[in-house]
Amino acid sequence: MHPIDHPVSRYALDVIEGRIIAGDLVTKACLRHLTDLETGRDRGLYFDVQAATRITRFAKMICHTTGPMAGKPLALEPWQVFRHGSVFGWKREATGLRRFKSTYHQVAKKNGKTTDTAVPMLFTQLFDGEAAPQGYCAATTREQAGLLFNEIKRMIRASPALSAMMRPWRAQIDTPPTSGYIKSLSRDGGTSDGINPHFAARDEVHRWTDRELAEVVTNSMIARAQPIDWAITTAGADRNTICGELREYTERVVNGAVQDDSFFGYVAEPPQDADPADPVAWKMGNPNLGVAFTEESFREILTGAQAIQGRMPNFRRLHLNLWTEGEQTWIGRDSWDRGDAEFDVRMLYGKRAWAALDMSRTTDMTSIVVAVPHEGQIYLITYSFLPAGEKGFIARAQRENRDYVAWRDAGWLEVHNGKGGSMEFDKLIKRLELIRSKFDLQELAFDRWGMRDMRRELERRKFPLVEHGQGAVSMSSPMKTFEQLVIETRIRHSGNPVLAWAVGNVMVDMDKAENISPNKKKSKGRIDPAVAAIMAVGRAVAGERKRRAREIEVL
Repeated sequence: MHPIDHPVSRYALDVIEGRIIAGDLVTKACLRHLTDLETGRDRGLYFDVQAATRITRFAKMICHTTGPMAGKPLALEPWQVFRHGSVFGWKREATGLRRFKSTYHQVAKKNGKTTDTAVPMLFTQLFDGEAAPQGYCAATTREQAGLLFNEIKRMIRASPALSAMMRPWRAQIDTPPTSGYIKSLSRDGGTSDGINPHFAARDEVHRWTDRELAEVVTNSMIARAQPIDWAITTAGADRNTICGELREYTERVVNGAVQDDSFFGYVAEPPQDADPADPVAWKMGNPNLGVAFTEESFREILTGAQAIQGRMPNFRRLHLNLWTEGEQTWIGRDSWDRGDAEFDVRMLYGKRAWAALDMSRTTDMTSIVVAVPHEGQIYLITYSFLPAGEKGFIARAQRENRDYVAWRDAGWLEVHNGKGGSMEFDKLIKRLELIRSKFDLQELAFDRWGMRDMRRELERRKFPLVEHGQGAVSMSSPMKTFEQLVIETRIRHSGNPVLAWAVGNVMVDMDKAENISPNKKKSKGRIDPAVAAIMAVGRAVAGERKRRAREIEVL
């Protein structure tokens, strides 16, 4: 077969000629391949079609282990054939060894990066002709490194052919025919001294803040004849990182600004100013769109991101594979204002209610929010309290937010003037007693920070207290529930301007498990009413679900 007829080259031609939708950097990577087919010999490079075919055929020995495809042989898509075939097919005439030693692969979430990476990891263990090959699944945390490592173990057990040649154990996968092994490697999982990788998969590189681990992995490869550093990731949020450097270097190499014949890069991303609602942009960042997931499911994620302003940066980063810089607020004002129709709070008296208290001891705002489910809606009654401060309320309003005065005069904000301009706790307790007298109060959620004295008094008065943390684990589910209810216009807040201001101030943190939580330090202003609302709504929804479950059991 002539190199131009190989599936690797056919993919490149289809991209260049517009038959396959791809972004600028993928297009340039394809052009680089086609140009090198014509001029590579001048630099001692050639494309070995048999080697390129060998790796793609090997993939069929691997079976999917999860989802609807579980048990079926892995069939590489054209974009995957291009990457694997390129890395394993390009050789150096002088040695017959592989051309590419360093690689960077950036595609959006849910495009099969883990399954895809298992192909070269397993192939280099078995069929690379390397003595005692060491393979490493490397990440910043043991948990992240274990995702790929455990998936490879499942693939081996699911394949009779692989099971006959490899032995998966708890912490290591042995390959007796080649005296090789695969291990996971992380900064928090033990020493990386003495490693000698033949193949290293560096997973989710956008989370790598530790340059030392990255350099240990790559520098340890020097003794191998044709090692592969396989860096895989989704786009990140900070270009001033190891991953950001790799992304920029990839661009310079495929643009031709830097000639590095040992480096391969594939970055599937649309233009930075792409319309997030454009299906063409979806395909540019998601080469497996229509294979691993449908356009319909993708559109559902977009709809949520359009309604909840704070979701859009993560939609762009995780699902369009675009780098995001800076922060964005959580819920846009237009989405929030759809629930601003006024209601008569008296119609809710006597109904089941869930309250939450976000407590301040001295200078911060204190908020009590009551959530009342009624006829498919959740009604919020918000009480906000502000200490006047040592220099008085007017001075504080001039310094922080002049709207404080108007909110106070309209009855949306209550100013407390305790000792030194602090909170007056007896007034808070009276307000809570009033709430309990008007509603069938199921729970009063609170964060224990600064609540010791207040908690003791509320327990004495037999309030139904429920401790509610402020971290990602405790807040993520309530926040996502809150978001969804806003999207469905099922939260009614009567246009409370203090609550609207607080919701607009919220900035969101996301951890590696995609748990979200409000970040008070990053937020643009006070968010206490929003935090109390999130807690109250979360407890109300959970409480109603439990009630319905009990009713079903009785029936």
